[in-house]
Amino acid sequence: MYDNIINNLKKVIKSILPIIFFVIILSLNFKIDLRTIIRFLCSSIMIIIGLTLFTTGTDLSLAKMGKNISNSLIKKKNIKLILLVSFLIGTSITLLEPEFLTIGMEAQNIPTNILLITISLGIGISLMIAILRILFNISYRYFLISSYLLIFLILMLGEFASVPFAFDIGSVVVGAISAPFILSFGGNFANLKKNKKKDTNEFGILSLCSLGPIIMILILSLIYHPTIIYDSDPILKKLEFFDTLKTNFYQVFMSLIALVLIYFGFNIKNKNKKENKKILLGLIMVIFGITLFLTGGDVGYFKISYMIGSKLSGINYFLIILIGGIFGFLIAKIEPSVKVLITYVDEVTSGSIKEKFLEICLCFGVAISIMLSLFRVLNGYHVLMFLIPSYFLAILLAFFTPSNFLGMAFDAGGVVAGSIAASFTLPLLIGAASLLTNDYLKEAFGVMSLISVIPVIILEIVGIIYKIESKENNFINIDDTIIEYR
Repeated sequence: MYDNIINNLKKVIKSILPIIFFVIILSLNFKIDLRTIIRFLCSSIMIIIGLTLFTTGTDLSLAKMGKNISNSLIKKKNIKLILLVSFLIGTSITLLEPEFLTIGMEAQNIPTNILLITISLGIGISLMIAILRILFNISYRYFLISSYLLIFLILMLGEFASVPFAFDIGSVVVGAISAPFILSFGGNFANLKKNKKKDTNEFGILSLCSLGPIIMILILSLIYHPTIIYDSDPILKKLEFFDTLKTNFYQVFMSLIALVLIYFGFNIKNKNKKENKKILLGLIMVIFGITLFLTGGDVGYFKISYMIGSKLSGINYFLIILIGGIFGFLIAKIEPSVKVLITYVDEVTSGSIKEKFLEICLCFGVAISIMLSLFRVLNGYHVLMFLIPSYFLAILLAFFTPSNFLGMAFDAGGVVAGSIAASFTLPLLIGAASLLTNDYLKEAFGVMSLISVIPVIILEIVGIIYKIESKENNFINIDDTIIEYR
């Protein structure tokens, strides 16, 4: 385990150093006060420690727990029980995902309890459908396209006000805690079925889980006609270290309680004390790791990102967008759930799709998303002018993208819009918009939705190119067309 910690620490430091240097250079150029810079550096140390603990702890606990539960369910050979447990897992572990704290929006006119229950049910139903698809070997493409057709049908009824809110929620429901568990839980069903196309079945689980809340919120909007209130407090005022640390620890701890109860309920007869100790140790590392990671982002990254954003209006238009793109490229490299997914893809495909290749694709996707968001804010365009065409293009490309890329592409879109993306991009956009319009909060929100769709389009295009080249050269393995960037 010591070697794993050291290896993970080296990878984390290598990923985060570029953004530290970039922020320091901008801060000195924009004359950001020294106290804010020191706070940022201290927060970066917390993020390094937290991300190292989380990465190591995930391998010991969350991934193992998901696999063990699915193994227990498969041995029982009871489809009804499998679906019931999938529903319970979906409704419990993702509702308290810490990244919900970074959304900072309220849907007025919808009672809070109803909103939370609806989101929870949406995730539970989605996970149940995702597992059902694997068990009966149903094409992921059918569920994906039909879900988005339903979304577009609801939009045709005219409820546009809550669209950015719904898609932002959908982009964060599968976060750092839930992603590794869901991937190992659902992927193990595909693996144990020994399906010849198991690599296509193991992908798409995360994206289906994010679609449920979107559909449920849009349906609620037809009933309640909510007004979305954008609140800056969670974005700009989470600055007290101990209060933020306590809040994040509580949220992370609560998000894991239901998962732990479900796991040990299924493994109560497991007398392997050594394995149980490793899982408990891993969970402790995950709790403290994510707590430090989130606190570092809240305390140090929110403020300096907002201050940099507020200084952008005084420089060249092209340079503003370029800076946003560099930010996007660098922050994607340190997103916890992104690291979970690229490691999982590398394992599932036996190295055919390289971690570095997938990481670069996602980094470019986030970079383009933020550049488009800044372009939109600077020119006063509504987020739907970019959001709806982007999703329409993603669905159109889904008809041509090979299955092994399609599920992976939409899963990737679900993990890139995580806590670090929210910590940097929301304050950056708020800062940039604050000097341009009085309604700057409304203009800034919605960036998470774009971050969750542009990487999908990029990976779909990569998949289509691979498909064309495979036909021309009679290639069979993905490894023949994907360059290893190591």
